Amino acid sequence: MHFKDAAFEILKREKVPLHYKKITELAQQERLLDSSGLTPEASMGALLYTDTLKPESRFRRGDQKGTFTLRLIPHAGIDEQIHSIDRTVRIDLLKHLHKIHPKKFEELIKYLLIEMGFEEIETAPPQNDKGVDIRGVLKSNQLSSVRIAIQAKRWKGNVGSVIVRNLRGSLRVADSEQGLIITPSNYTPEAVSEASAPGKTPITLIDGEELVDLLIQYKVGVVHEQYVVPSIDKDYWTDILGITLEDEITESGLMRLKSKESNEFPIKIKGNHKGVDYSAELLDSNGMVRFNGKDYQTPTQAAKVITVDWKSVNGWDFWRYQDHATGKLKRIGILRKKS
Repeated sequence: MHFKDAAFEILKREKVPLHYKKITELAQQERLLDSSGLTPEASMGALLYTDTLKPESRFRRGDQKGTFTLRLIPHAGIDEQIHSIDRTVRIDLLKHLHKIHPKKFEELIKYLLIEMGFEEIETAPPQNDKGVDIRGVLKSNQLSSVRIAIQAKRWKGNVGSVIVRNLRGSLRVADSEQGLIITPSNYTPEAVSEASAPGKTPITLIDGEELVDLLIQYKVGVVHEQYVVPSIDKDYWTDILGITLEDEITESGLMRLKSKESNEFPIKIKGNHKGVDYSAELLDSNGMVRFNGKDYQTPTQAAKVITVDWKSVNGWDFWRYQDHATGKLKRIGILRKKS
């Protein structure tokens, strides 16, 4: 039996957090381990520590150092319904974005930017042909802010590199203005390459999927509905009535409903600068990042260590994490804790 499978069997039976050395000892006594290595305890500890970083892990770390227990995860039936509703809402929302009038799309983007914290919002006149629809200021922290020119392209087809170059040519260089393009569709490979071309001001590209994520996160045209799901209060039965309820643990482990938006930290994140990939960890929803063994209070501080040649960078946009449902990399800004 594999180390993690053996650990699962031991913890399912014991029902209390155990140190990985104790888990290994019990697994060896019951001949659950196939390994004949010289350091089974170290192997068990390393595998469990690594596995708990995965969202789909069956294990979580206990309160005491080196201890582990089974993770509480959603019931498969309820979880499937939540994901089904989420997928349907996202598909419908994207359809609406493609149907609305381009000017109404610009108006929607303006409201989204306001909710995201943009200030000094300025809408370009209708006859503007310089590639800028909205201008605004985004404060990355209390000491610095970034001026951003935004183009909202309500297109059904992919946005090409010409649009990227036109927006870059419209930036106010004296203000160190950055560029942002938002579309409900997607971008051509040439547009993506042009947006991050070396030696040029980078242009941030937001596609339809990312736009839907932002609308849901900032509740723009979207409401979050909550439903009450009953569960047995085991502490009540034990402390008040003196009755111990036996837990039924399925093959996947003890189950409990969790919000789709909740995340187990730390989360592995990635950043890319000039074709080089960088790895780090997002330690909490407030934005603390661990990069190269050092902790940074904000994602932006960590990103600036890499992008030293950029005038400014927003760490919430720079760093990405892998969505295990879709396999795609998404902005860690989606995980940001709202005050």
